[in-house]
Amino acid sequence: MTRNTNQRRRSFTARLTHIMQIQTQYGRLWLSSRFRRIKVPASLKVIAFAILTLMVLAITGTMLLVLDLISLISGLLKRPFRRGNVYRRQLMRKPV
Repeated sequence: MTRNTNQRRRSFTARLTHIMQIQTQYGRLWLSSRFRRIKVPASLKVIAFAILTLMVLAITGTMLLVLDLISLISGLLKRPFRRGNVYRRQLMRKPV
């Protein structure tokens, strides 16, 4: 089921990816055992898979929007008002 278990994983990302790989393997086994026991038509399985995929995409998009709003609000809290009347960036300095 798992491979490279005798190697030491020193970095956090290596341990995290290993844990996620094990979880996905167990998830696949669990789903296949569930679908093997329950006699569901293949068309309903496809529809259920499509709905689950769309839900995952919607949740991911919502999380990205929330994180974007948080970053915008934190930027506003750091500097709520710009200096000057209108904020314009000069593209080129005029020669003196």
